[in-house]
Amino acid sequence: MNSTHAKEVALKGLLIGAVAAATMLSIPVPGFRLYFNFGEGIIYLAALLLGPVWGAAAGGIGASLADLLLGYPLWAPFTLLIKGAEGYIVGRIGQRRPVLGIAAGAAVMIAGYSTVAGILYGWPAVPVEAATDVVQCGIGAAAALAARPVLKKALFSSSGSRSS
Repeated sequence: MNSTHAKEVALKGLLIGAVAAATMLSIPVPGFRLYFNFGEGIIYLAALLLGPVWGAAAGGIGASLADLLLGYPLWAPFTLLIKGAEGYIVGRIGQRRPVLGIAAGAAVMIAGYSTVAGILYGWPAVPVEAATDVVQCGIGAAAALAARPVLKKALFSSSGSRSS
């Protein structure tokens, strides 16, 4: 394993951990087993900087790990799929059009979690879940779009390469 590959593997592992940690910075939503968290921005950054495969891995693995650690094991398999799809879509579309990629990924995340919340907790939970997710995605998008140019320069200016 060359040093560039080792650095990329380490960075990708750190991103998974960062998604888990940021997701664990959460605020429970009263009345439902739902919570607002700060992991979205890290998922968007991972996807925009490293591409769809690692956006999916960081989002799916990191966020579902946080579900397990926060005591929401029922949500972990759904999170793996929903956040994985979100990260993949952001990475695929966002490579050329970051705002569109984030919007598309956010739409998948909001639809996925709203549907699952409706099935698990009844349809009155859907507006609460959707509103929470819209705010969460908006904050994450703003943070990711602000941090992206700085991190992109720091990560890729010296190596001149980027892997997906």
